Amino acid sequence: MRKKTYLFALVLLCCLFVVMTGCGANGNNSEGHSGKGDRVVIYTAAEDERIAYIQEELDKKFPDTEIVIQSLGTGQLLSKLQAEGKSGDCDIFYDLEVVNAEIILNASPDLFVDLKDYDFSIYDASVTGYTSNHHKYAVNGKTAGAFLVNTKMLKDKGLSVPKTYEDMLKPEYKGLISMPSPKSSGTGYSYYNGMITVLGDEAGMRYFEELNLNIKEYTTSGSAPAKAAVRGDVAIAYGLLWQCVNYANDNDGLEVIVPDKGLAFDLFTMGMISGHETKGSVKEVFTYLFNDLNKPQCAKFNPDKIYKDMPAAEIKNYPTGYSEISMKGLFDFQYKQELLDKWSY
Repeated sequence: MRKKTYLFALVLLCCLFVVMTGCGANGNNSEGHSGKGDRVVIYTAAEDERIAYIQEELDKKFPDTEIVIQSLGTGQLLSKLQAEGKSGDCDIFYDLEVVNAEIILNASPDLFVDLKDYDFSIYDASVTGYTSNHHKYAVNGKTAGAFLVNTKMLKDKGLSVPKTYEDMLKPEYKGLISMPSPKSSGTGYSYYNGMITVLGDEAGMRYFEELNLNIKEYTTSGSAPAKAAVRGDVAIAYGLLWQCVNYANDNDGLEVIVPDKGLAFDLFTMGMISGHETKGSVKEVFTYLFNDLNKPQCAKFNPDKIYKDMPAAEIKNYPTGYSEISMKGLFDFQYKQELLDKWSY
């Protein structure tokens, strides 16, 4: 009887050991967790190459924390944050378009952590137009837009390289241009907003009516047109300046066009979800992003000026001295909605 009791106890101990081992000594379950004792979730609309860099740097800085970066489109990021609120998985948002951040705050003023204790004096005055109202997010990047031209494709067709915004309207470029849709892409919206700002409402809308005759495709992604120009699917693409320059550096037969009327741009933001800043390493990770990691990220990928002491661009042949369009309604989500209501392409 004692032997049976002893064997039963031994079997029970073995079962308990298996269960504890499956769950992990740190309390994580087996549903895809890494076994690390801490977990921070970042929602972002950043491009793949930027995500890879940030992931690598965060993993080095926080080896005992599981950093999960979830990639989302610009519109997806907005809708997911709106739908989930404070109860979702997201701890930190990164690369949220500034007007989308304002849309969220208009409906849920307390969804984002107040960052008033962080040092905003590091920023250039051109990107702090909202701080007189609140400090619920910080700018993590400015993305200017430009044109990437497949010069080989144009040469084969006997066409010259366009140099200005007006050149894009020439009938010989019919079916050769791609741009992101303003309704789904911050890059596309900045182009749309920029031309309305420069030309005025009526002339700006006429510009896009004429441009539409030459458009082969409106894409949902801000990066897709430039990739199409690299492949030779289109000859002219509107895209992010930093990506256009990188593609031109890496591929023969590509040229970046920076129109002299100035470049349209958009701002993107980072912050924390209220209530999540006290969870594990969330605040520590965000503070590292704010104070240390974002500056080198800008230098490597989107070096348009947001800091007073902006690091030098690490991208070869990155243009300097270009002017920026004074974007109308940059922080005004109602103005954006008015423009989008007029967009019918």
